[in-house]
Amino acid sequence: MTSEPSSSTESHGEGLHPENHRSQMRSSDERMLLVFDFDATIVHGNTDVKIEEVLAAGTVPSWRKGQCWTDHMAEVFEVCRVQGVTPATMEKCLTKMPLAPGMDKVFHHIRQHRHKYKVVVASDANTWFIEVLLRHYKLDDLVDNVHTNPAEWRDGKLHITRYTDSHSCPKCPANMCKTEILSIHPTSSPRFYTGDGSNDLCPVLSLCERDTAFPRFGFCLCKKLREREVKCGVREWKDAVVIIKKLEEMC
Repeated sequence: MTSEPSSSTESHGEGLHPENHRSQMRSSDERMLLVFDFDATIVHGNTDVKIEEVLAAGTVPSWRKGQCWTDHMAEVFEVCRVQGVTPATMEKCLTKMPLAPGMDKVFHHIRQHRHKYKVVVASDANTWFIEVLLRHYKLDDLVDNVHTNPAEWRDGKLHITRYTDSHSCPKCPANMCKTEILSIHPTSSPRFYTGDGSNDLCPVLSLCERDTAFPRFGFCLCKKLREREVKCGVREWKDAVVIIKKLEEMC
């Protein structure tokens, strides 16, 4: 698994400059591309909200209107430092989160047909949270690339920075456009995008007729897609086994 913020470093190797990293990934891949959001998609719940449970009551900083969410989480992690929250405490909290319904079966299917799929996570969470949970559920070997906000422990604090400080999309949050992430992973095969939130709308709108979006039923993305026409196929899900059925149709 490779974690890929814009100032990207390989999880298991030497760091790469972003322009070199992107050029390495531009060549088209024949595998089907599976892109997953993380919070409320792979895991059931929001990691940033879950982690508030490690803080004393009434001490969670308030999000300010217009504030980049990643900057808000930096403030949360500073409070964690002040209160002496350790990596072990955070990990214990996060690993109480279950997978979203049916996701265990989806990744079991991916494992059985590993050669057919390139698996990418595109999330506004952070590298440390995602790595903890992928490792906990033994999914880390099934994910090829992770695009998220970089985070690392230094001096008793989880330091987080934005995935990027510059992108050209006016519709997306300042730190991330998932359509630009999709463009890093060209493929000659169909693409499948699974997500739940408002920042998943932009990449879904970029999909074409051969592609499929899987919005989680009852969540923001699902509601937004019901209000507009899109080029790709759309299959809502309460249980992620819906994704497997579509993938099997393509095999």
